[in-house]
Order: sequence, then structure tokens, then C-alpha cells
Amino acid sequence: MTCISINFDDGYLIHYEYAKTLYRMDIPATFFIITGLNEYMGKKLIITRTELIKELIDMGHEVGSHTHTHRDLTTVSPSELREEFARSIETLMKVLRNGDGFGIAYPYGSFNENIANEASRYFIYGRVMGRFNRWNERPMRYAVGGMGVRHLVKYPLKVLVSKPRLIVVVFHDEPSWLIKLTIGYLKAFNVRFVTLREGLRCLGL
Repeated sequence: MTCISINFDDGYLIHYEYAKTLYRMDIPATFFIITGLNEYMGKKLIITRTELIKELIDMGHEVGSHTHTHRDLTTVSPSELREEFARSIETLMKVLRNGDGFGIAYPYGSFNENIANEASRYFIYGRVMGRFNRWNERPMRYAVGGMGVRHLVKYPLKVLVSKPRLIVVVFHDEPSWLIKLTIGYLKAFNVRFVTLREGLRCLGL
């Protein structure tokens, strides 16, 4: 059976409302949060309401890092890269007291071998975006593939015939009706919804 992980990047405050909707639908999701900004793209971030982040966990969702200030990691110095990772982990630990570790979604999906190696020192997995490993045909702990919903609907036969082990669908600030429509579409394929942490097991990682 194909596993599906619904992801939300950036950590917008509105994601809390989406989390409640998914909870009522019995769909676990993973929320990757920018930890060092109050706003991004002119929209409030959930890090300004840490009590809501705790509620995400209580609802059965997963919380991960989207770095501290959402920089393109391929453009920063080694020391800046370490700071983005370390400060993000420190903030999440302070909010959640999580001793089991966190995953990271690289901003813009941008990464390289050096970034993945450094991420392995801080995080339990890393998620990318774009063409690279989009369907997770290669099990890679620090380059788990993810795609926007527009790519998913382009290839329905890929889901139906190839039956990938894990599909990661990434949302940012799309409307709630599109999220519900996407989940309804995916349910037609007899899939299992998981957090991305759980999705690692679907890949044998």
C-alpha cells in the first residue's frame, strides 16, 4: 500500500486551522515551521503562538524544522548553515521538549551533499522539493522527495499503476478547499496517510 504524507511548509498561523480540519478527518500531517521569524510573505507565523504548536502534537500531527530564517541553504556559509540548524532545533526543543528528534524541510527544496551531511548531525531526516527523488524511488533519509499538489494531479497513473511506497504532498498557503479536495482524491487510491516520520518506515528507513 502506498503511504501518503501531507506536509505544510513555512508554519503559517492559518495552518493551525488546517490541522484541526485534518484531525477531524483522521488525517495526520507534518508541519515544517520557520522558527526565527514572526511573519513570512506578509503572513503571521505560528511560532508567534507557541501554545498552538503544542496543540498540533496533541492532535497527532508532527512538527519539524523549516530552518530558523528560511534562507536558501545553498547560498550560506558553513557557519551560517550550522546556525540555521542549531537555532531552529533549540527553539523547537524549547517549545516542545521533544527528545525524539525532528525532521527538516529544506527551504525552496534547495540542498546538496554538504547540506544533507550537515543536516544529519541535527535532524532525523531531510525533505526536498522539485524533480529530485520526487516519487521516492530511491530511499534517501536526507533527501526524501516531496511535490506540490499540481504535480500530483498531473500523474494519476503513476499513483495507480506504479504504486510508489511514499508520496509526499506539500502545501504552503493554499485554500482549505484544495486540501480537502486533494485528500478526497488520494483516498480513492486506497492509500495510508502518515506523518513524514512514519513515512520513513514505508521506505524501509
